[in-house]
Amino acid sequence: MSLRPDPFRQAAREFLLTAVRGPGGRGADPTAVPVTAPAAVVAEPVVGAALDPAVRPVCAIHPGALPSTVWQGLAARLSEDSAPYVCDLGTVPAYFAAGLDPTAPVAGVGELAALCLAELTAAGLTERPFTLVGWSFGGVVAYEIAARLDARGLGDTLEALVVLDSIAPIAAFARAEEELEPARLLDWFAMYLGARRGRRLTVDPRAFEGRRVEEDGLGVLLDTAVAQGVLPADTGEAGLRKLFGAFRAGLVRNTRCTAGYLPDPLDRTVTVVKPERSLLPESPDLGWSQLSGRPLVRLDVPGDHYTLLQEPRTVAALAALLDGPAHTTAPRTG
Repeated sequence: MSLRPDPFRQAAREFLLTAVRGPGGRGADPTAVPVTAPAAVVAEPVVGAALDPAVRPVCAIHPGALPSTVWQGLAARLSEDSAPYVCDLGTVPAYFAAGLDPTAPVAGVGELAALCLAELTAAGLTERPFTLVGWSFGGVVAYEIAARLDARGLGDTLEALVVLDSIAPIAAFARAEEELEPARLLDWFAMYLGARRGRRLTVDPRAFEGRRVEEDGLGVLLDTAVAQGVLPADTGEAGLRKLFGAFRAGLVRNTRCTAGYLPDPLDRTVTVVKPERSLLPESPDLGWSQLSGRPLVRLDVPGDHYTLLQEPRTVAALAALLDGPAHTTAPRTG
């Protein structure tokens, strides 16, 4: 393993830091929702421009809820034997637009997987052993990418399929957003708000029991966020409501994307990474055992669903996982 500084890696870090600082810096509304139309669908290299033949691609499917720059810390921790790439679903125009307008046409899982696979293939990332990791809804898209590779007889190059707190697309979990209990919806939003502000927001889910989201649930959340220093004391509830509206619209969009998508199991190991505060803490494997013909690999990590890529111990554990070879996860042949 080479330990010499990589100029591409350094340049990428500087670019990502610029993106993180972005417009609106100090003094901006901490709950403001930026609306920027996507430019194109890309397989964007997190580090490196030209792919060294000796390195193994680690391809992440990003769900778009947070900026794709959240992968920066993990990219920096990977060894130089790994080349991390991100496919940001937020750059897909139909996916982006459906998160703003619930009546807009939506791209389904199959369409999104086809777009990502085409980009990864065009970049030459699927021609060698590689790892595919999907976060949240991105894990569902990653699963469909794996299914398409297997169906084409090209699955041998996919060494590992990793999902980060992704809910499996199975009938037991197929439900409309309006069917979510208000307490669960508020708990998810609390995790999202903490991630937006760059720190964990710890809320006892019991604090939301019996409360309605719009009437008093957001008020409880605002008071808690201010008390923990996640939001400034002068943050207004109107701004929080606007952010919650955007958050809920994203959930509705993802529900529409997965409508009717009930895939067959794959003869492939799925590695399930589950944080302390998972979207579904009561589900040991988030339903993935029903979609894998082999025993699951499960990795429990600190953090919550939205801050897991900001948690140093989780980033270290993920880097160790993704850097390691996983030749046993590809489908059996013969």
